[in-house]
Parts: sequence; structure tokens; C-alpha cells
Amino acid sequence: MPRGRNLSDDIVLERAMQVFWRRGYADSSLRELSAATGLGSAALYHRYADKQGLFVRVLGRYAERGLAVRIARLAAQPQPLEAIRRFFDELVDASLADPERRGCLLVNSALDGADMGEAARATVRARLGEVEAFFAARLTCAVAAGALPAHTDVAAQAAALLGGVFSIRVAARLYGDPARLRTLAAHALRALEPASAAKPSTPTTSSTRRGQRVARTRIPPETLR
Repeated sequence: MPRGRNLSDDIVLERAMQVFWRRGYADSSLRELSAATGLGSAALYHRYADKQGLFVRVLGRYAERGLAVRIARLAAQPQPLEAIRRFFDELVDASLADPERRGCLLVNSALDGADMGEAARATVRARLGEVEAFFAARLTCAVAAGALPAHTDVAAQAAALLGGVFSIRVAARLYGDPARLRTLAAHALRALEPASAAKPSTPTTSSTRRGQRVARTRIPPETLR
């Protein structure tokens, strides 16, 4: 009977994710992936076609279990700019909660992307594009509500916010300094400050203003990846 034949995709992808997350796509060998997942190389190829096919599935699982859940939850927030602030609050929390400083698998892969095939690169672009689209949708709602000026360049601001996500995730891998990450978050959110004066947050929400943080309800760690 082939080794690991009865292993579910959930188990295999979770184990493979840890290898890719720790080593990166290029440095994750088939031997390491086989040892970690419990599937022989032939079985891995049978299920996922090749290493890139496995990586694409891992990226999808990573995004669906963390990013997609967070975006859906915050998109339901009634105050659109507060949803963006919460996103950055949780991003900083997630970065500080990782003792291994692995960062975000999607951002790491984007920075490491030269060795990825087009299918994996397209997956990374699409998933990070979901973050940018979330920002754009919330900014559009804020403009419609009068919380941001009518002349706001939503596309440019959404792209700048995504750049802030990159800077926080990269800095988190290099430094364990909470103040640095919160400063980066505050800088990314500076364009939203007019809305913070016009639309103050309710006591139960958190805001990142001038580098200061407000206590909020703890979010389960599994939603912060």
C-alpha cells in the first residue's frame, strides 16, 4: 500500500504549508515536502501534478482560512474606514504574535516570486488583489458617505494601503519592535485621518491614530494568519 495513501488533502496541505512558509517556494525540496506530508514523491505528483501545483493549493488554503475570513468579517463592519483600521490593527497583532517571524505566506511569495511558475504567481496576485479590492470597496463607501472627500483617488489609495501591508509584514520579519509596526500602520492610515475626526469610533472598536492603540475585543488567533 502506498505510503500516506489515506491522508486527506487537509492534512497534506497543512503539512506542506509549514514547509513552504518556513523555507519559501524555491528552497522547499520535493524530499522535504515528501517527508513532511507523509506522501512519497510519486503520490505527491499524482495528487498535485508537480511542486507548483501543490504550492498553488497551499496558497489557496492559506488565503481561505485566514485572509478571506478576515475580509468577509471586516467588510460587514458598518463604518468603512473603521474596517480598514481594524484590518491594520489585526495585521500588526498577527505579525507580533508569530514568534518565528515567518511573515505572511502570500507577501513572502510575492517577494520571492522569481522562481515561481505563472500559475503560482497568478494565485499570489489574485489573493493580494482581494486585499486591495477590500480597501477600494471600503474607501468607495466612505466617499459615498461623505467620510472622505469626493475627489479621493480610491484606486491609488487602495494601492498605497496594500503597500502598507507589505511594509508591515516585511518589517515584522526583521524587527520584533511593536512600536515600529504600529508607526508603519499609523503612517499607512494617515490619509484616513479626516474621517477619524468626522466619524469617531464607538467605544468597542479599535483605531490606529497617531501611533496610539485602543483596547478591543480579542480576535481568535486562527483568523489573523
